[in-house]
Amino acid sequence: MQSKQDLIPVHRLEESTDEGFELERLSAFGKEDAESIVLHRDDRYIFILLETGKCRMTNDFEIYTLEANRAPCVFPGAVHGFYEIDEAVTGWFMALDPGLVPETFRTVLEDPFLSRPPLAIDSEGMAELVSCLELIHHLQQRSSTTYTRHAIHSLLGTFTAMVTGLYADRQEGAVGTMTRAQQITREFRRLLAAKFKTLKSPGEYAGALHLSASYFNEAVKQATEFNVGYWIQKQIELEAKRLLYYGKCSVKEIAHELGYHG
Repeated sequence: MQSKQDLIPVHRLEESTDEGFELERLSAFGKEDAESIVLHRDDRYIFILLETGKCRMTNDFEIYTLEANRAPCVFPGAVHGFYEIDEAVTGWFMALDPGLVPETFRTVLEDPFLSRPPLAIDSEGMAELVSCLELIHHLQQRSSTTYTRHAIHSLLGTFTAMVTGLYADRQEGAVGTMTRAQQITREFRRLLAAKFKTLKSPGEYAGALHLSASYFNEAVKQATEFNVGYWIQKQIELEAKRLLYYGKCSVKEIAHELGYHG
């Protein structure tokens, strides 16, 4: 079993707050901050609103350039980091406990089948989101009362709903034109991302999705040109790659972490 220091660093929300969220303004980055990159996971959702400036982001081996009016979302468990940060960067950082995000929202935010590069938001939409965060930030400065905390959590729900709605709008066109095979594959990839450490065979996933093994495999192959076994292996390889590249685990420790105990 690997020791804690050998794993990819995990930033845990409970280590910095017991309120279920963190909210910070982004500004005044120095040269050291701009050039450094610390790759890590979070146990919470990360939302960034970039108002000015530019930086780069890596998220599970995908690299994005972030500019003004861009809003990336990093979901729990993804290995990510920010670097090449302009001194002119300003914006907002929000970390949110998954327990505060409704299941229906998480389904959209963590959709593994559809590509989800950072959102490009128009000026009006950005102004609405920033206004919501500014009000939360203002309420945080007040003395904490039951009413203030309730107001803050209501606004957190509003902000999350607004961001999720933007992602859903972008995905709607793609989802609306999906074939049955693509819909099955989407559900499979969603289940795979959550259960790959315990469900290992195509038959187990077919059973979980209430499909026959032959029909399930044919649907996935039709949608992606690869069979179910290929995608199971790719998911395991991604997690192993994370642990090998960013951590210090031995092959035996990685196998144990991925659910192979023989």
